[in-house]
Amino acid sequence: MKWFKYILRRFAYNASRIYLTVICLPTKFGRGEDVCREFTASHDYGAGTGAYMRGNYLKCYEILSPYQELEDDYVYGGIKYQLALLFYYGHGVTLNRGMANKLFEESAALGWDDAQKYLSQFNGAHRTRT
Repeated sequence: MKWFKYILRRFAYNASRIYLTVICLPTKFGRGEDVCREFTASHDYGAGTGAYMRGNYLKCYEILSPYQELEDDYVYGGIKYQLALLFYYGHGVTLNRGMANKLFEESAALGWDDAQKYLSQFNGAHRTRT
């Protein structure tokens, strides 16, 4: 049964990559670059989140780390939030609360709800982040 799940998972992953290739094909002719970038980022966010949920934190970091410096789309807010969780808990990367807080702030600035909720608890007079 495990081999069937593995084959099905690989088929779904490869099918999504083929779909992305078809979506991004017009960029070769100078059209649809934003759509291609959004689809690719969304696909990578899903793959990274799946790896995180399975406990494969290093794979999650490898998938999402290219988006660490980008700041221009809603889906990147989710990616930055996922990266912040990796740094905050030290999963797959070295524990770095400073980097995690920076990524939480960037994610909240990009409109990601979970990051905004996390940061809202520190608006009190005597509360600090560690």
